[in-house]
Amino acid sequence: MVGSRIGRYEILGVLGEGAMGMVYKGHDTIIDRIVAIKTIKIGVKGKANDAIERFYHEARIAGRLSHPNIALIYDVGEERGIHYLVLEYVEGVTLKGIIMENKELHPLDKIRILILTARTLHHAHQRGVIHRDIKPANIMLLSDLQIKIMDFGIAMLATQTGSASETLMGTPSYMSPEQISGVEMDRQTDVFSMGALAYEFVTGKKPFLAESIASLMEKILTVNPIPPHIINPQVNECISRFILKALEKDKSIRYQSANDFADALEVYLNQMEIERSQDVAVVVHGYDKTKLIESLKQKYTFFSDFTFEELLKIFNISSKKAYKKGDVIFKEGTLGTKLYVIISGKVSITKVFPNSNEPTVLAELRSGECFGEMAIMDNSPRFATVMADTDCAMIAISEVILRVSEPLLCLKLYKNLAAVLSEKLKKSDTKINELWNKIKQLTSQE
Repeated sequence: MVGSRIGRYEILGVLGEGAMGMVYKGHDTIIDRIVAIKTIKIGVKGKANDAIERFYHEARIAGRLSHPNIALIYDVGEERGIHYLVLEYVEGVTLKGIIMENKELHPLDKIRILILTARTLHHAHQRGVIHRDIKPANIMLLSDLQIKIMDFGIAMLATQTGSASETLMGTPSYMSPEQISGVEMDRQTDVFSMGALAYEFVTGKKPFLAESIASLMEKILTVNPIPPHIINPQVNECISRFILKALEKDKSIRYQSANDFADALEVYLNQMEIERSQDVAVVVHGYDKTKLIESLKQKYTFFSDFTFEELLKIFNISSKKAYKKGDVIFKEGTLGTKLYVIISGKVSITKVFPNSNEPTVLAELRSGECFGEMAIMDNSPRFATVMADTDCAMIAISEVILRVSEPLLCLKLYKNLAAVLSEKLKKSDTKINELWNKIKQLTSQE
């Protein structure tokens, strides 16, 4: 197969073998980009039609999702009896590979990866898609600690009847009690699988071990796993408790959404970052809080009606971060939930526009200014990249921490940001109407 073509795609090598067929590294000869090509085996155990249906089902499901942490689908087709799916080529290592090779990751980086995975899963759930096969092998970790969720091959739409009674689908070690029992499934089945993934990621061991599939399923249904911090003493008891809640057999006790699981992890992460930011305190020691707050209130309408005490309260529950010259604070296209206030130093905001390989500088910001405020309103991809032009110190205000710790202040900030956004939309509508009127005038003169 290597060296041959499928449609316009040149086969460059083998990436692996999936449950239904081979996965190849390919080259799109028209767009000139590297892709992953998943092909299907015809006649798998006499169930060719079922396999083909599942294959195209994956294309339909994945096609509903557009998210920086979900592998994109580019194309689907058939040639000479070969059915193929063309996907975004992702360079990285799966969480399964990290676990098996016992690769070292900082414990807090593991928490960040779990948070990002859970929030990405929540994005799919919000659009009516349930994955049903969340496991370490389906999470690809990239070099910058971003992730990609792969393989929506057995996903279902939440509008469909989610029962596993006809055919048991999924990977046994990560199946929820609902999957095993054949009862109706919803987003909480993915929350349980996410808990099983998290358990293995922080301990190196699966939560349920057995000598046969039957006994494994019995354990998932009836036995509570050993707390992660008992397996690995380096795991904090809070994290252990969160993971066990995700693995609750009773859905009324289990986290109601992947976002709830992510929130619990993020509150813990923020506390750890505040404790670690004592090192940053040396960098920012003695900074003028009054001057900083006055600057924010003068420059940003969404802070203008906050009192000094309210902003100080927000600062106190927020982590402090130090960046070296050249550090990327966040990248265009990545997700974020934090607004950054610059205590000292200078940053540049850049964006790479279509048909350009070079970043364009949009703004330079200094002490007393902030950026990333729209992340408070919506956990959507960042519009631009922010880089430290000098050594910097910042306050990182988390939407999650604000919502959990100070809900009234969070609501106030929501409303203020919504008002700013509404005003921008009004101005945009005005400009569009002006442009449209000019176009009509020009066309009427011809």
